[in-house]
Amino acid sequence: MSGWKTRGAHGQARIVFAILAAVVVLALVLPAIYGSRAERIYRESVAQLSGAGRGVRLASYRRGWFSSRAVISVSLGRGAVTLIQHVHHGPLALYNGAHVAFPVAAVVDTDPPTALENTLDKVFGEAPLRISTVVAMSGALDTYISRPKSERTDPATKVNAKFGGFNLEAHSAGDTQTIDGGSSGATATGVFGEAQIAGLTIHARSHRDPQSTLWLGGGELDLARVSYSIVGGLRRAPGSGLVQDIRLTALTEIRNGRLNARESLSVGNLAVGALELKSASLATGVANVPPQPVAQFKSAAVSISQSTGDPQLQSQTMQREMVQAFVAIVKGSPIASVSLKIASARGDAAGTANFTIAPELVDDPMLQSNDVERKDLIAQAWKKYGQATVNAAAPVALLEHLATPAQLKRLEQNKLIVREGDTYTCRATFKDGGWLINGHKAEPPMPTAASGIGSRSG
Repeated sequence: MSGWKTRGAHGQARIVFAILAAVVVLALVLPAIYGSRAERIYRESVAQLSGAGRGVRLASYRRGWFSSRAVISVSLGRGAVTLIQHVHHGPLALYNGAHVAFPVAAVVDTDPPTALENTLDKVFGEAPLRISTVVAMSGALDTYISRPKSERTDPATKVNAKFGGFNLEAHSAGDTQTIDGGSSGATATGVFGEAQIAGLTIHARSHRDPQSTLWLGGGELDLARVSYSIVGGLRRAPGSGLVQDIRLTALTEIRNGRLNARESLSVGNLAVGALELKSASLATGVANVPPQPVAQFKSAAVSISQSTGDPQLQSQTMQREMVQAFVAIVKGSPIASVSLKIASARGDAAGTANFTIAPELVDDPMLQSNDVERKDLIAQAWKKYGQATVNAAAPVALLEHLATPAQLKRLEQNKLIVREGDTYTCRATFKDGGWLINGHKAEPPMPTAASGIGSRSG
């Protein structure tokens, strides 16, 4: 009987050993298998971002057994930032610290830009800045960016800086993208006084239009409060300022087959020195744009930027594509607009401006000339075919608060503003290369720090 038990125990031990061996083999083999899948999805994701005009380029990709190393370049303005990414192969991986992801193709940890991380650590104290992307089996990307609360007191200046932490999540799946994030804010206190930023939130939604292939959508960035209080000293005057309910918005959409884009900046309350406003908003937009020329130019620009040909030839090709897109857009009669609204205890002000380019531009021979530089082309096109209308009105009491008497007198003498009872108005049009302002031909003077409204001290 004991022999049967002994043989049974040995059999169970062999089964357990076989299972453990299989688990070990899978743990060793699966990451290598998933490494190939992770690389394919990674390259496809970079190509998708590049194709969407996001300025992302893969510099290198070195695959390992359990993880791989990639280097990408991200264009920012006229420069570029190089990022190193560590691709941890699935099906099991950790992200954003100690969160478990399963099953996944990979988890990508991005080394934050050194300059950014060093600056944050120097100002707010050391804390990890984590950037992790979970790559799903389907190719969907979930990116998590976070930095915990931190605090630092500079021993030399005695300035104490507190950072309330930051969290952001970005999700990309197929033709849809979302971004949500925010921070409680940051404060700095010292012998100078106090400064604070509070209540940051970020939301964005976008999708790829199936017909035009353009990315459409919108988003908003909100700040609940920005304030400062300066303590007076031997070399500085006391002062304080408060701006509340700051909002930046952007929206791109296609309506009735035409592309419309709009951006706006608004504040709910502003009190800086002697300047006090109940609210203010500035909006800019472009409407009635045919989407196809925009999509074709973006596609061509990405293709040209990724080519390895002669730089001079690339520049010429890019300019040719730009002119073609410009002509096609002008044929659609687009309209650019600017609007400004101000509400105050001294009354409300409002202004609008619309800009168009006459369709006759498309027949101008200068568009086919190789001797005209890109910047000169736009300037010449505007001078010959540009049209604009400007209408603005503001209470006299408000402008007297914003500008000095000398500044207002100079604006009236130059016929740039006209007083109508308790209101200053400005009506202007641009056509045939010249401005007609309040019924008088004129060239608006370039604003300077000494002459511009809003430069009044106190």
